[in-house]
Amino acid sequence: MPKITKTFTHNLGKDEAVRRLRERISTEKISKSNVATVTKEVWTDPYNLDFAMSVLTYRIDGALHIDDSEVKLELNLPFGAMMFKGMVESQIGQQMELMLN
Repeated sequence: MPKITKTFTHNLGKDEAVRRLRERISTEKISKSNVATVTKEVWTDPYNLDFAMSVLTYRIDGALHIDDSEVKLELNLPFGAMMFKGMVESQIGQQMELMLN
């Protein structure tokens, strides 16, 4: 399974970054109109999230690791969804930028 790893910088500090991410992810779970919908959210500790999301008909598992000045995103993309890799990266990148800026 191909892995996508992206790092997003911020100047919010860990706690504010976590607060914003938690708030937005909860909102995304309620909204069904987006291309990507969060279907699983498990905070393994205050600064690490394991999640799953549905993109079209594909399940994508991932993790977020929040540090003082960056958030590292790791996604496991199913082979069948490789044709949507660019769209997934773009959508997630836009959402992360909105949450962290």
